Amino acid sequence: MSGSPEEYHSLDIFAIPPEAYELNERDRKKVVDNLIKTNKGPFAPNSLAHAAEISVAEQILVNVLLLVLMGGPLAWFSFVAPAVWIFGSWYSVTMYVLFTLVLSLHPIPYRGNFCHYLWKSGIQKACFRYFSYRAVWTGDALERVRACQPYLGAGVPHGVLPFANLLSISAINLFTFTGTFVGAPASVTFNTPFLRYFTMLGTCDCSREVVAKEIERGNSVGVVPDGIAGIFRCNDGDEVCFLKSRKGLAKLSLKTGAPIVPAYSLGNTAVFKAWFDKWGIMERISRKAQLSIFLFWGKFGLPIPLRTPITTIFGPPIEVSRARLTAFFGPPLEEGHSCTHQQLLCATFRET
Repeated sequence: MSGSPEEYHSLDIFAIPPEAYELNERDRKKVVDNLIKTNKGPFAPNSLAHAAEISVAEQILVNVLLLVLMGGPLAWFSFVAPAVWIFGSWYSVTMYVLFTLVLSLHPIPYRGNFCHYLWKSGIQKACFRYFSYRAVWTGDALERVRACQPYLGAGVPHGVLPFANLLSISAINLFTFTGTFVGAPASVTFNTPFLRYFTMLGTCDCSREVVAKEIERGNSVGVVPDGIAGIFRCNDGDEVCFLKSRKGLAKLSLKTGAPIVPAYSLGNTAVFKAWFDKWGIMERISRKAQLSIFLFWGKFGLPIPLRTPITTIFGPPIEVSRARLTAFFGPPLEEGHSCTHQQLLCATFRET
């Protein structure tokens, strides 16, 4: 489905019928194309804000799952660890350390057939409905993304946890027909007890070397450019992402030649409430440790995300090359990497 620049498109991913998940790609594409809503000009206010219908059983399933995955690390390190060290015996301490190593290092299938099973599972469908997940784009952005494989997906804001980016892994692989897509979480995620099970959706390490190898294999990769710093820019009043000093995306795109597909997800920062000190102490510690240290809470004051609609808005791919950057910014570039990330991201997100 192609569109003129004034056309706006929306796909309610939560509304895709369960039987479509099992269809072959050609038939699945027909179903998806029939569900895409197109409007001449912007959609009416609040027309894309309605929540999906979800059963009580599905809500309980999602709440319990996310309580374990999000609350597990908190309970294990914030409550169990102090209790063992203060009140336990040497035997208890030894067992705690051994269990921590097992939870951190035991093998998990974060690529392959198991990912395909998870994408089509009832849990994934329930998560789409819980967050009323939808995608919005303008003009021929989707067709241009399909034609530029592989690409780097730049999804902000991070929030407490980038739920939109997690949801997008299965949604992109099943319903956008743009080839294989993997997420690239922080390296520490792969060894954090409980939280590491999110990587089973289909992921790779976020290091430049690993992402570059994925691009070489023809796989598109999604990153969260604002990372840990983005967590500490969240507030109740504004949508904020931290990008000005982040040059990694520009360097990676120039190195691999992969275009950047910009995306912004509304609602991602609203699923949790967060608290961190105003002096930046927790942020500095988090950056040094490469591990987020702050307080957050959701439903019932627990680490259960609030049921908030999440909408991912994406734009057409930005072809990043030295020639294009020179033409766009004027003076010839001495070196492709010398282009500031702030300029590149301004050009990128202006098109979303």
